Amino acid sequence: MTNAARTFIETYETQRGSLPAAGLGWLDALRDEAMETFKTSGLPHRRLEDWRYTDLARLLDKATLDAAPAHDDELALPSGHAAIRAFEGVDRHVVIFVNGRMQTAPSTLGLPAGVTLTSLADALSADWAKVLVNEKAKDIQAADIVTLNTALMEGGFGLHIGKGVELDKPLHLVFLNADNGASHTRCLIRLDEGAAATIFETHMSAGGDSYFVDLVSNVSLADKARLSVVKVQAEADGAVHLATLQAVLGAGSYLSHFTLTQGAALSRGQSFTRFNGEGAEAHVNGATALKSRQHGDQFCLTDHAVPHCSSATLFRTVLDDASTGVFQGKVVVRPHAQKTDGRQMSNALLLSRDAAMNAKPELEIYADDVQCAHGSTIGELNREALFYLRSRGIDEQTARQLLISAFLDEAFETVPDEPAREGLRELAAEWFRQTQKEGA
Repeated sequence: MTNAARTFIETYETQRGSLPAAGLGWLDALRDEAMETFKTSGLPHRRLEDWRYTDLARLLDKATLDAAPAHDDELALPSGHAAIRAFEGVDRHVVIFVNGRMQTAPSTLGLPAGVTLTSLADALSADWAKVLVNEKAKDIQAADIVTLNTALMEGGFGLHIGKGVELDKPLHLVFLNADNGASHTRCLIRLDEGAAATIFETHMSAGGDSYFVDLVSNVSLADKARLSVVKVQAEADGAVHLATLQAVLGAGSYLSHFTLTQGAALSRGQSFTRFNGEGAEAHVNGATALKSRQHGDQFCLTDHAVPHCSSATLFRTVLDDASTGVFQGKVVVRPHAQKTDGRQMSNALLLSRDAAMNAKPELEIYADDVQCAHGSTIGELNREALFYLRSRGIDEQTARQLLISAFLDEAFETVPDEPAREGLRELAAEWFRQTQKEGA
């Protein structure tokens, strides 16, 4: 067992009685069961197929793993940061979390009737949250690392939107890490029949430089519900960011989830999407831009358990210096899940001969009347296109930026919200300018 795993076990043993909603019988039992599973399995390692490209245990041994402290001082929205500016042009509700704990009082937001936003501790007392936390995937389980979050979850929120209610404007969740330490955050999102919402997420440092973010989002969409999530991960250079999405979709529902990854020494985003009702649609997409020795891993598993559903996954990755990218995707089509349309694509652009990309898309199909496709490409900037732009009087730096922006643009086009889409484009351009400045 690694030192990091021992630290997590000791943290649980000392803090078990003070964790949010401690004393709820079903939750205490669930936490104990999760920790016992974690004691047996430990942290994921490279001998596991799903983690063969990412050595999480090694990186965590370098991070600060004691529980991140509660931050008593209120922190203002750091509007000057590029990751925040990406959404500044959008009229939105803003909620600030510090070290994973909700700082903004939901009562100050003016949310419409039928929309309930609470802290994690309050949400766990609600029946809908109990069902969501206890909901198990039928045949496909997330990696055992989720058990760590289940045992130690202390920050986060619960969002419940009632039947037919539409959130009047996007909800912007800003997660600030003000100190070094480990934060275990659980986000519970339930949209009832016909409900709709757009959520923005920003994850960044507000003083911390070597910390561990352990984030799990449980999403449940009832029939005909619609949810769009746009996430920016811009953590500190020494951080480890682990984010898991577990989504269950009802009949005729729609999910769009997009992540722009630029920060952290090591990051892994993993999504587990399951269709429970016919006619549902899921889009899990993203763009990644890394430099130095950053490591970014994206794992996507889509479970078509019922007929007449469609899924699309597109990730575009730009790697500079000695950075490393990973994409692992699998589309599973269950027996009798006819008329399934499942597609996934990973494209990577290497700006340096020291950069590396690992891609492993997969299809696992047990039905015969389906349309499924997957693919992967890894390459360098097109020299002929670069020469063409230079021959038209464009300097090399601008020409490279234009080609990189064009490469990422197809991924950005999958974002439904146009102002957010433009903000992401500017954020990617800012990354390129900063990279060129550092390399000058």
